[in-house]
Amino acid sequence: MTRALLGLSPELRACWVLRELHGLHYDEIAHVVGSSEQTVRGRLARARRILMEAMRPRR
Repeated sequence: MTRALLGLSPELRACWVLRELHGLHYDEIAHVVGSSEQTVRGRLARARRILMEAMRPRR
């Protein structure tokens, strides 16, 4: 998981960590990272998609 997180861009990683590890709401994350809520939602969706792909078992 650490390797997958380090593979995210700093922007995606920051949003993911603030949401999933710190439990912040979208508006709070937007304030912290200086972006809109819509941007935060998009970054979280991308981060989750990338992490799910990275964690998928290899066959």
